[in-house]
Order: sequence, then C-alpha cells, then structure tokens
Amino acid sequence: MKPWFVRSSSVLLTASLLLPIAHAQAQTPSTSTSKVATSTTQGAGNLLAAASNVKLSKEAALAIASKLVPTSGLELSNVSLRSSDSWRTFPEWSFSWVKKEANSEDIKLSYNISIHADTGELTGYSRYDRSASNLPYAKRISYQEAKSQAQSFLEKYNAGKAEETRLYLRDMPEPKTPLNNDISYNFRFVRLVNDVLFPDNGVDISVNGAGTVTNYSLSWNDVDFEKASNLISEDEAEKKLFEITNPTLSYLLPWERSGADRNKPVLGYLNPFTIYVDATDGTALSSSLTPRTSSNDPVPASTKKLPARHSGKALSQDDAVKMATSLFDLSDYKLRASNYSETDYRGKRPVWNLEFISENKSDARYAYVSIDAATGDIYSYNKDLPFSSDKEKSTKKQSPQKLNEKAMEAIRKWTPTSANVLYLNDNNAGQEEIYNSDRYSVSFSRYIGEIAAATGSAYFTFDAESGEILSYTTDIGSETYPEQPPKHISAEEAIDTWWKEAEVEAVYMLAPVSPEDQKRMQQQPNYVPKRSAKLVYRVTTTPLDQPYFLDAGTGEWRSFTSGKNLSLHRAAPEDLKGHPAEKELMLMYEYDALSLENGKIMPQKQITRGEMIEMLIISLNQGRYYPMYAADRKATYSDVANGSRYFSAVEAAVDRGLLDKNASKLNPDEAINREELADMIVRALGYSKLADYSGMFQSQLTDIANTKHRGSIVIATTLGIVPTDKQKFEPQATVSRADAAITFTRFLEKRGEQDNGPILFREQ
Repeated sequence: MKPWFVRSSSVLLTASLLLPIAHAQAQTPSTSTSKVATSTTQGAGNLLAAASNVKLSKEAALAIASKLVPTSGLELSNVSLRSSDSWRTFPEWSFSWVKKEANSEDIKLSYNISIHADTGELTGYSRYDRSASNLPYAKRISYQEAKSQAQSFLEKYNAGKAEETRLYLRDMPEPKTPLNNDISYNFRFVRLVNDVLFPDNGVDISVNGAGTVTNYSLSWNDVDFEKASNLISEDEAEKKLFEITNPTLSYLLPWERSGADRNKPVLGYLNPFTIYVDATDGTALSSSLTPRTSSNDPVPASTKKLPARHSGKALSQDDAVKMATSLFDLSDYKLRASNYSETDYRGKRPVWNLEFISENKSDARYAYVSIDAATGDIYSYNKDLPFSSDKEKSTKKQSPQKLNEKAMEAIRKWTPTSANVLYLNDNNAGQEEIYNSDRYSVSFSRYIGEIAAATGSAYFTFDAESGEILSYTTDIGSETYPEQPPKHISAEEAIDTWWKEAEVEAVYMLAPVSPEDQKRMQQQPNYVPKRSAKLVYRVTTTPLDQPYFLDAGTGEWRSFTSGKNLSLHRAAPEDLKGHPAEKELMLMYEYDALSLENGKIMPQKQITRGEMIEMLIISLNQGRYYPMYAADRKATYSDVANGSRYFSAVEAAVDRGLLDKNASKLNPDEAINREELADMIVRALGYSKLADYSGMFQSQLTDIANTKHRGSIVIATTLGIVPTDKQKFEPQATVSRADAAITFTRFLEKRGEQDNGPILFREQ
C-alpha cells in the first residue's frame, strides 16, 4: 500500500486555509486558528461538493483530528478531502497545522492528520519537530520502550484497530543499539481475520528516540476472505513446503565488498522460500496464487559457442555505423551523434554509442545503438515508433512462444559471443499477460555452466501487436569465474540448513487484480475493485538487519551486503553479565567490532588498533559498514593489503583524516595505546586542527609534555571521553576492551552534543 500521504490521481480537493462550509452555523474547535483566512470561492465550492459524498463533515473530522494536536501556537494551514481509489480505498479528510519561527517562514513544528471521512477513524498522522535532534544521545529510549509507546498510541487513538491487529515482529529483527540520537523505531501491527494474519493490511507506527510517535499510517481494504474451514494442518503444510523447496545454486557478488574481493563471485544458495501452499488442499502455489508448475530447465539462446561478428582491428566509426544500418531498419535515419569509450562499463570493453535521427523533420524520431568495437556485439538498441491511437491498435497479438524464439534468434545474430551463456528465463510472461498489454518483455540470465552467474542479462521489449523489437539491452559483467565450480554442499544439505531458520505460518494473501479491473483502474482513477484474499501457508526465515545467503562452499551464513560471515543467532558472552562495562561492551559486540573467543568477550583483553578503527568508521557511517574501494585502490599501509579484513575501514579512516597516511605501517593487530586512542577520537570529532595548537591548552597532567599528540590528549580528557586520574595520563599504556568500549560510548555522547551546539572547554 502507498503511504497515507501519497496523493494519486483520485479526486483531491484542498482548501488552502480553513473555511467552514459544511454547516454555516458550525463552530471551529478550540485549536488555535486565529490566523485562519478564507479560501477562494471556487475552491470552497469544489470542497463543498466533494464533502456531500461522505458521511463526516469537515467540522466533525476536524474535531477528531484536533485531539491529537497541542492547543497553542499552531496555525491550521491546510484542509483537504480525498476520495477513495485503488491505493487508498476509503475517503479521508486531511488537516495540516504549522508553527513557524518568529518573523520567519521556517517551520518549527508541524502536524498532518488524516481522518476516515465515513467512520471518523484516524488513518494518518505525522509530526515534525525541528528541535527533536537536540535530544542527548544518552537520553534516547530503548527499543522495548518504543514498542510500548507505539502500542499505547494505537490503543488510545484507534482502539478498534488495536483489537483487530497484532504487532508482527517475525520479519523485523530487533534493531541494534543506535549510534546516534536521531533514531526512529518502526513497528507494524498486522490485521487479523479469523485469528489469521493478513499482512497486506495493518497499521505502521514510527517512534523517535525521545519516545514520541512521529508517523502513523492505516492501510485497510474491503476484502472477501476465503472461509477458514477444513484446512490442512500446519504439520501437513510444512511437509508439503519441505517437499517443494528447491534451493538454487548461484554465483553471488556481495555489493559492498571492496578491493581485490569486489569482483570475486561466491557460490551460494539464496532464500528458497518463494513458495506457498493452499491451506485448503495443499496445492503448491506461485506468488500470483496460481498452481505452481514445475520449473523447466533453462534454455540457452545457442547450444554452442558462436564466433564473433568482427575480429581484428577495432571498428572505426564508419564501420560501426555500417554495421548498425545493416542490422537494423534505419533506412530513413541519419547519424546524429556518436561517442567512443575505450573502457565501457560493460566489462571494460571498447564501445561505440551511436545516436540516429529520422530524416522526417515534421516527426523527428530517434534510434540508439551500442556496438562492441572489438567483436561487433550489439549491447543495446532502442528505436522510437510512431504514435498510434487506441482506435488504430489491433486486438490481434503475437504469441509469447513466437516472441521468445524471435528474441533468441536476435541474440544469436546481434550478440553471438554471449549467446551460449544467455538463458531464457522461465518466468517470462504468458499468453494472458501479453493480451492485456501493448508491450511484451522477454528476459535472459547469464549462466556459467549450469549455475546462474552473479551478473549478466539480456532484456527485450516487443510491440505486442506487430512483434517488432522496440528495445534490447545486454550486460555481461566484468567478474571472472573458475572453469569448474568449487567444491560445495549439496542442495539437500542447503535445504536442511535453510529449514533450521524457517517458520511456517498461515496468512491471507490478496489475490491479484483481474485484467478487467486493471484496465478499468487505468480508465477510471477512482474505481476501487472488489478484492479477495486466499488462505495459504508460507515460510518465513530468521530476520536479520541485512540480507544474507548460505555460502555453498563453507556452509556458513554470509552477508549479501559486505560478504562477511554472519551469526543469525548472536550468542551472549559468557563473561559479561554484571560487568561494569556490560552495556558498553555489548554495543561494540553488536556491531562486530569485537568477537568472542571461546564464548567470552574478555573485557580485560587489549583492544587492537584495527578493532578500534573499525568501530569508529562504523559509527561515522551511522551503523553501516564502510565505503567500497575498487580492486585498484592502492593500500596506504604495507601491512593492511587490499583484501585484508581491515582494508576498507583503514582506507576510510585515512580518507577521513583519522590516521596518518604518511606512515609506512599500521600494525592493525597490535594493541592501541591511550595516546593514539585520544588522537583518533579527537580526529573523529573533527578537532584535529584545533589539536595542532597544543600550546594554547593548559593541563595538570604531568606526563604529556613530550607526547606527539598533546593537544588531542587535553581535548579528549577535558571532554571526559578518555578517563584519567587528573595527574597522569599514561600515554603509552594499552587499552582494555572494557575501557575502549566506555571511551567509545562517551565519544558517541559528546558527538551528539557537538551536533546540537558548541562544546565548551573548561580548565582541568
């Protein structure tokens, strides 16, 4: 469903400012509206006409909405009435309030509230407070507290929907401890029908770090639900789902891997649970809720490797133009522009990009062709067609089978060197789809042997009536593959591993909109089709804060983002309960900056330079990993090579000025000392230039006079980030994991203060 604030093409009438129109004698509620003016006569008339079609007057809806808004300092700035449509299946009144800065148009506080125009239910709510970011980092609420706030808000302002929904957490992992104060917790309350989940409907609520609800959105359809009687049991459904689970072996490229590993595909099994079972008879279903047919083996465009269309010296521009005009119908076109790239993104190939324009000046049309200058392969083709009205269009359409064959023939002719690795996708549209569209698409995927490649595809768009190819594009990718796939676990072993993370549940699913209704929706924006929902069983897997896959070589879980090994169930450290730095150490453990050794976090173990750098970079990237670097990124330090665990974090730290890039070595596995830690923290706060003027700082510390980073030490201790006894700092002393965790948490708190205003320095 679209968010409540998205406006579609349905009737949306707005009065720029409040105008009492529904009843002349009605009084505006007590909410502050002293500056309200009147809208135009025409706008008021339209709003009045639209209001006659709903049960709730504007005044009645405003009275309900006003209960969610403070009573002083706000100006009602906008009123609108929106009719129902296929996206938002009920009419709603919407009201906006704003509070501006004195003598300014800058908005300080705003509320947007929507009310069901027939029932009076709260359907939408959003609150913006420019001062919300002033919350101290240490004062942010926990996830559990936010969950209670969301539940309370729903029960208070829409008790009916609170009774008809259930907080659903199966698809959302409990979020990690935030690394900044600007946090938002999101919750979904899913609709229950006959005590069965209906995920397409529900209430979404967001709560900020201060415990304030900032967004609320209701999605609710009028649906015919399949009778929940004579169902197969959950055990029967699980048995059937297990039988039809078919994990597919694929080469994968985690998209944020850096350096030398960036273009090294990994053999893995993706989540195989894209299947459903009919809850009434156990029939296997596809995502469109139609009976699932057994997948056909993929078919290549060519069963053998074909020779290139060109060899020898690279094509000149004239050669490329001649080749394009011989392959495509460009008889009434002339060359308009050309571009040559020696290392095009398509596998760093030399490519000609040609643009043609029709000779007919009264109806200029364009055509585009990209040609590999070394092989003559066509990488893309696109041609404008003359516009034809609906009356000129025929109801006769090409068959999908014929167009599939035409696409395979075109690949063999246009891009022969890839024809044997491009396989027709089994999920291309069928006969029914083509008859309900003017366009038909055919797609291909690249395979290495019998295994799907990490990248590589071909895509055609046909005119469904004439069968003419409107566009074609292909991309083979630049990664390399082994001649034979590496040793890997079997599909049976992969099934068993995935099922250990699986949970079967019964849900209602919306049936797809019929072709007739789709056409009517296009013609009539306000048309709301009658929907039905089918009762099915589905499989969900253990939720994680990032996508993951099963490494077929090692049998371990890996991040699809970074490529790092993952633990789907984080073990609690055996030696942390009751430790003074328990909370701080758990924060670093959550973000994988610290790892367990024999199940223990080992608080007194010295933290390494690499571990601390990694945690700082993660915090500076708002809890995410760190920037990607290409394979040709030269390592700054000889002992942190491209491919090292710390490579990306270290290079990011260099780019941010956290490390001295002139040093030859970093020694990332060595223990960091207190002076280095202080300097790194000060640099992360952005005070490195200030620290250079160490002579301007007074300090009672007796052992820092000759240190390299005296300014950083004074700043870090003055701010209370790095602890000291106020007499000695011990700059060369190593740092325990516990002390590092405490220091890091204090850094986060001071950074929050820094974001909200200047930090004042005091004398020691």
